Amino acid sequence: MADEEKDDEEEPKKSLYVSPIAQPMITDKLLGRALKLLKKAVAEKKTRRGVPECTKAIRKGQKGICFLAGDIFPMDVFAHVPILCEDKGIYYCYVKSRHELGAACQTRRPISLIMVMEPKDDSGYAKTYEQVAAGVKAIHPYM
Repeated sequence: MADEEKDDEEEPKKSLYVSPIAQPMITDKLLGRALKLLKKAVAEKKTRRGVPECTKAIRKGQKGICFLAGDIFPMDVFAHVPILCEDKGIYYCYVKSRHELGAACQTRRPISLIMVMEPKDDSGYAKTYEQVAAGVKAIHPYM
């Protein structure tokens, strides 16, 4: 009985809610690369996490890729971010759940929005960043 309880605890939380504005949603290979990119960028401290911090970075003109969680409710919390990103020419995409974003950033706390800053040439995640940026550009319908 104790073994069964451990299995239930380790199972990732599934998101039941998907925001109606959560387009483009990334999946499969691109999602794997994006999560790997997040892990590397967090290790180098080249991320902005949370709605206020990301909004400030976008308004200041910093470049990067925004990853938004698709299960945030109410959507008023982050609805202004995609519009800001389109105005400034920053690519953004949605991930299925905020728990996935939190796990990729090696924290137990769910993350609703994270922005990976554009790397310098000698950075450890530059190649992964380019791959993810190309994938997001390919699936993005608005940019």
